[in-house]
Amino acid sequence: MNRELYDTMTKILDEVGSLKSYIKETKEDNGMSLEETERIIQRLDNIVQEADKELIDTLIRIEDNFDFQNAKSRLLSIKKRK
Repeated sequence: MNRELYDTMTKILDEVGSLKSYIKETKEDNGMSLEETERIIQRLDNIVQEADKELIDTLIRIEDNFDFQNAKSRLLSIKKRK
């Protein structure tokens, strides 16, 4: 589950970056004003920030789960030796 979330968040960050570049390159061709372009880019930046926060939280959960599993494994191996 956490790995899937990590992959999804990474894809979102990549896609938003590509979209921002595309908007900047084609803003005049699409007839968008500078204000509209800046507003869209700001929204995309907000999406990136949210995805980045979620990605960090996910990585922390993955690390915590890994630490928990290692501790559990150590305890079980100690218990088996006794």
